Amino acid sequence: MAVAPEHRPTLREELAPLPAPARWAVLGALVLILVVVAAALIGGGSRAEGRVIVRQSPVAFNLRVPPGMTQLEPKTGELVHLERKGQDSIAIEPLTLPAYEGDVGGRLPVVAAHELDKLKQRFPDLEPVEEGKARINKAAGYSLSFRVSRKPRMYGRLVLLPQPVERSGDEPPGRGSGARDGVKMLLLATPAGGAGKATDVGTRGQLKTPYRSFRFGTETP
Repeated sequence: MAVAPEHRPTLREELAPLPAPARWAVLGALVLILVVVAAALIGGGSRAEGRVIVRQSPVAFNLRVPPGMTQLEPKTGELVHLERKGQDSIAIEPLTLPAYEGDVGGRLPVVAAHELDKLKQRFPDLEPVEEGKARINKAAGYSLSFRVSRKPRMYGRLVLLPQPVERSGDEPPGRGSGARDGVKMLLLATPAGGAGKATDVGTRGQLKTPYRSFRFGTETP
């Protein structure tokens, strides 16, 4: 195949004056460079997913932090606090449910109502938008979506997530016995963080990564 003058000299022409051993050495070095670059690109794709945070107590869990989010010193009562300044944040606190009878799903809306009252004290302009059951991987919980404020625009999601428990063989399905410990997650996001409406929080933007990657236990996927 003819090579245009502007593309000369070719690699073959550059190497032609060299003895055979030298040519093979140069080619080997070039191949090695290509392998290193390819490995770096593949590794960069893995890092793009972010690093993993693992907590072992008082409740064990892990989640992935996307690039660009900063892990801050947890505030009083918090286990983890992540933030992209001016865009979004996620704070995780321990959750302990009071004693109850029946399915935990029947207890969570009551607890959520109390939590909503607390949020209204913190955010006077809060407007509830949507609430209902939530599931993150294998854990079932309850979610509240809300508008924090209109100026500036900010939205939020509160998730109550009890830790799944093993049931004994003679325990009726759906009973909440022992399902009392877990986490409470508060997610806040602005349009700059990818939230155009309340229900986008945790489902769009960079908060989707820590929210959807959350798992109880210390084993990561």
